[in-house]
Amino acid sequence: MRILYCIPHLYNSGGMERVLTQKVNWLAAHTEHEITIITTEPVPAGASECYFPLSEKVKVVELNIDFNADYTKPLLTKYYAHMRRMRAYRCALTEYIRAKKIDLCISLCGKEIAFLRHLPCRTIAEMHFAKDQRRLLLMANHKGPFWSLLGRVRTWQLVRAVKPLEKLVVLTEADKREWEESGCRNVTVIPNPCVFDKVQCTIHNAQCTMHNAQKAKTVLAVGRLHEQKGFDLLLQAWDRVQRDKVQSTKDWTLRIVGEGPKRAELEAQMKSLQLQHIILFGRAENVADEYSEASLFVLSSRYEGLPLALIEAMWCGVPCIAFDCPQGPAELLADGRGWLVPANDVEKLAEQILYVIAHPDEAQERAAKAQAYAQATYSEEVIMPRWEKVMNNE
Repeated sequence: MRILYCIPHLYNSGGMERVLTQKVNWLAAHTEHEITIITTEPVPAGASECYFPLSEKVKVVELNIDFNADYTKPLLTKYYAHMRRMRAYRCALTEYIRAKKIDLCISLCGKEIAFLRHLPCRTIAEMHFAKDQRRLLLMANHKGPFWSLLGRVRTWQLVRAVKPLEKLVVLTEADKREWEESGCRNVTVIPNPCVFDKVQCTIHNAQCTMHNAQKAKTVLAVGRLHEQKGFDLLLQAWDRVQRDKVQSTKDWTLRIVGEGPKRAELEAQMKSLQLQHIILFGRAENVADEYSEASLFVLSSRYEGLPLALIEAMWCGVPCIAFDCPQGPAELLADGRGWLVPANDVEKLAEQILYVIAHPDEAQERAAKAQAYAQATYSEEVIMPRWEKVMNNE
């Protein structure tokens, strides 16, 4: 089968890029499918075409349409420029599908989702965020009824675009229910596989207990420095943790691993709050080592699809706390596999961090349960055959 994936770019270190490269590498190694990835955004100077290793059997086609080129221009100018680029993208994609006799096009819900149903081949969409993520993103950056209404309109447009497709693949059962409530009858659930499936984390050792791991006394957070990830909320919570008069946390460190557009704002917030024992580490060459050296993992996201970083922390046996944001954390940490905190509740997050630090035995018990669940549920051997069935329309 000739399969074409559509994604804006591969040069970033984001979750979608990592999951896509992992999946196509598996397909290239275990199947006879011919895999091509089409990108729309030009690679920035100094960046690699693909941030994550990609099988030489997988072809990458760069269209260099650059949808962000007119981002700062006036609204009307930006609108017409966007429509021109959309027409160019649709024509280029259609021509490529016909010329290469593509059997299946899989969209990661980029710009092509607007016309995906009209392409001359089978079409599937895979959604890496919660159904309402367009509205949530707007509301995270803007306030007021206009932006809420605009977000709802954009969600309606997305629902309308995916309804006619052969399949809409989502990451959680909770998200599936939301799509079905909107009238979508083509929804199936396939979680993302854990990238650590073939990685040996040192913390996997059954002899490693929370007491021993505490020598690092590190609270870890991993993700892109973006509004979605809520690191500004995590810094507020860390301020409260450090000011706690009952329990001393002066020898604990908050380590945030990741890079992104919010770095300057987060650094300014750290300075304003006079925070200590905190590191904005940037990108890590081997993120598995970060989990192996952590005593506690915190997910402070405002919204998710199925948070990869949380699955990775569970896989590596790190005790986990997460905001109960849409979607994913509630499903992952159910049945005593970690701790959920009400979404965006900074005070509760600080209280929970202090509680876990003070109860290492309970933390290790929950971490062990989470690790067993993650490794049994999110391995490539479990996940990828489900994708094969969808691709074969079984």
